[in-house]
Amino acid sequence: MIDPELKSHLEKIEDELLHTRRISTGIWHTLWRGCFYGAGYIIGAVIIIVIAGWILNIIGVIPAFSLEVSDFQKALENIR
Repeated sequence: MIDPELKSHLEKIEDELLHTRRISTGIWHTLWRGCFYGAGYIIGAVIIIVIAGWILNIIGVIPAFSLEVSDFQKALENIR
C-alpha cells in the first residue's frame, strides 16, 4: 500500500499539474505568438537602422549612401 503522506503529496502534484495545464496556452497559440514576436523584432530593427541611416545621411556622415540610393533609383527607372 502507498504511504498516506506520499499519497497526499502525489495528489497535490496532480492538482498542480492539472492547474498548470488549464492555464497554459496551446502549442499553436505559442507558435503564433513566437512568430509575431520575431517578426516585430525584425521590423523594429529595420526601422531603427533606416532611421539611423537617414539621420547620418542628413548630417553628412555617410555621403556615399546618397550616391548609392540615386544609382538604385536610376536602375529601377531603367527596369520600368
